[in-house]
Formats: sequence, structure tokens, C-alpha cells
Amino acid sequence: MNHSNFNFYDAFDFDDDTPVFAFQVATTVVVEEESNNQGRRTGYHDSILGHNIVNRNRKEGELRLYNDYFAENPKFTESQFRRRFRMGRCLFFRITNAVEAHNPYFKQSTNALGVLGLSYLQKITAAHIILAYGILADLTDEYLRIGETTAIESLRAFVKVIVEVFGDWYLRAPNEADICRLLSIGEQRGFPGMLGSIDCMHWK
Repeated sequence: MNHSNFNFYDAFDFDDDTPVFAFQVATTVVVEEESNNQGRRTGYHDSILGHNIVNRNRKEGELRLYNDYFAENPKFTESQFRRRFRMGRCLFFRITNAVEAHNPYFKQSTNALGVLGLSYLQKITAAHIILAYGILADLTDEYLRIGETTAIESLRAFVKVIVEVFGDWYLRAPNEADICRLLSIGEQRGFPGMLGSIDCMHWK
């Protein structure tokens, strides 16, 4: 993917009710999650007092996610994907491919015992769901088979990559060409002078 030609305002399909990622929510979510863990952590990295090792069957979570949404013939349709992920599958892959390529944290690897770790889809989907819905990190565990600490770690890494890779486009103010195009779209839909409103983007 050529990021230099990637424009945030062209990436989103404004003909659909697709809200823009609220990346600012990530800071609040991470702070809240870490405050919940205060007093439980020991001096050892990633160690939590009273924490039991759970065999999550990560592979099962990876296969379920893949077959449900990312297989050649997925269980759920494109419209269901868009409703649940708050964006189209094509845009989701443009983001995930850039994230995986930019940060080796998201590449699937094996640990010292040769056990295969979480896939990039599991980590990125967990971060995406936390951002999109503002849920607690441990709520991603049942479906994705990803622990609370790893979900928070994935969220932090994901947000950092988004800022580093897409910051100049995703977080920039619209330029003159963007403004003209958005005003034109709004006028065609009967909203003259409307620069952009997520509540009205689904109107035809």
C-alpha cells in the first residue's frame, strides 16, 4: 500500500453510515484499564497477583474470527461486517496491513516453547472493538481468546502505529479540495453548507 497516496477523506465511504475512528477514546480506555489493575501487579513484567494461567485455545479464536469475517466465503456478509466493524472489509484490511507491516508486535510468532501466539487479526480486532465500542478489554476474551493485559497492550500498540503511519492524513484538518468535495456532497443530499455530520452521512 502506498501511504503517500492514501487520503483519509477518500478512504471512508461517505455514502454509508460509517463513523470515523475516535482514537482519542484510546487514552481514556487505557488509563481506565490500568487503574483497574493498580495494586494487582507485582514488580515482575506482566505478572498479576492471583492471576491464573488460562488455556484460552488461541487457535480456536483465530479460526472462528477468520471463518466468520475474513475467509474467502465468510459466514457473515459484507453488510454485517460493516455494521459490526463500523467500516468496510476493504478499508479494514488497508489499515491492518499497514499496522502489521509497521510494527513487528503484530506479526504472529512462537514463544520459547514453540507455541504459536495470537494472530495479527486477533490483536488488531481486539483493539478495534475496544475503540469502536468503548468496551472493557476483558470483554474481547470470550470471542477472540485474548487476555485483558494483551488486549490493552494491543490497543496501545495499535493507536501508536495509527498515529505514526496515518497521522498526517487521519488526524489532519480537511484541505480546500476536501472541503469543496464534502460541501458538494452535502448540497446534493439536501444539506447545503454542511461540511460533515456523522448523523446525516447515511442520507441519500
